[in-house]
Amino acid sequence: MIDRRAFLRRLGGAALALPLLQLPRGAKAAGEFPTRVVVFYQPNGTKKELWSPQGGTETEWTPGRLLSPLAPWRDKITLLDGVDLTVAHEGPGGPHQRGMATLLTGEIITEGDFVGGDGRRAGWAGGPSFDQLLVDRLAPPTALSSLELGVRVLEAVPRGRLIYRGREQPVAPINDPVVAYDRLFGGSMAEPDPARAADRLLRRQSVLDAVNGDFAELQRKVTAEDREKLEQHADAMRDLERRLALIAERGDGCKPPEPTSMDDVMAESRYADLMRAQTDLLVNALSCDVTRYASLQCSTSVNALRFTFMDLADREGHSLSHAGDSTEAMQVQWEAMLTWYSEQLAYLIQQLASVPEGDGTLLDHTIVLATNEISRGNTHSLDDIPFIVAGGAAAGLRGGRHLVYQKTPHNNLLVSLLNYAGLDIETFGNAEFCTGPLAGL
Repeated sequence: MIDRRAFLRRLGGAALALPLLQLPRGAKAAGEFPTRVVVFYQPNGTKKELWSPQGGTETEWTPGRLLSPLAPWRDKITLLDGVDLTVAHEGPGGPHQRGMATLLTGEIITEGDFVGGDGRRAGWAGGPSFDQLLVDRLAPPTALSSLELGVRVLEAVPRGRLIYRGREQPVAPINDPVVAYDRLFGGSMAEPDPARAADRLLRRQSVLDAVNGDFAELQRKVTAEDREKLEQHADAMRDLERRLALIAERGDGCKPPEPTSMDDVMAESRYADLMRAQTDLLVNALSCDVTRYASLQCSTSVNALRFTFMDLADREGHSLSHAGDSTEAMQVQWEAMLTWYSEQLAYLIQQLASVPEGDGTLLDHTIVLATNEISRGNTHSLDDIPFIVAGGAAAGLRGGRHLVYQKTPHNNLLVSLLNYAGLDIETFGNAEFCTGPLAGL
């Protein structure tokens, strides 16, 4: 009889012993440039009166004051007004919980064990996020199916999770850039000797073979409920085998400098440093074709973070965003934070644009969605969410536009992004809150 604890130890050991090795620029070597997708999330809404362009037309406009750092990239971005998280008005929990759970999934939040602002207990998202649907349907031939990076993401609760593999399957982002680097490029685990590297891969595959044998026997002995859980583990193991095969088949050839280790990646004082390190890692991962789908989650929807690196040490971001409009001193600090986030998005766009690909750049082959879980902190509004779409020119997206909608469900936006990324579908998420692709995008 198989010892269940021993089986799980072997399973965990196989996963932990599998850092990704150096990978070549596979897409570039083949002369093909796939469409990538990046999500940039910042918390607690914005001030739409300072975010949206004032006056102008669809193509003749100037970014609002809070988006002034994006002015040099005006022709590469599209601003959306009037797109609502309509589906987030349904289900249990508070607006931050519902906003986070629906933002990328378009599904109603489930009931669960987390107390919400409305007194009801909320759960997790009711379906996969749109990036994970791309992973599932398009099955990219990359060593890492997707990359989730966090910048001081502290809470493992619905208001702290953005990406979902499936219904009630949240994905935890990686907060430490050194850990992320090891996963992407091998880090200190990389083996310079090709013979020894090949031997290591063979030994890892042997471990997987043994685990799979144990799994097959254990599956026949457990209940139907446990069998379903084991099947999820089996899917993960098959993905590991696929990644091993890719590593074994490819030679080295793309390994950026390893990031400097931080004494405390969760320290408020290191927030800006962590943001820059994670952004650089994300761009390198896309450039090296280690993955094609990535997210950068800045804090959580509670955002209990003081911007001490900007000498804004009086209040943390959550309370500043929820302060009344008449509290001038707090509003000034909040606007400074919002402008800083725009600077970080501008840096991401700049880095993507700095990588040549064919006749264009990595930005031209990457669709960037910048967004938020609510519209404004001190109203908790789930309507008129600040959405920005950048890049994607090679996929057919046109920048330099300001599009204004009226009470349009954001599921439509997700459908359009899926279409541009190569998935031919007409609806996404809860069908009751989706009327097809977003008109005009």
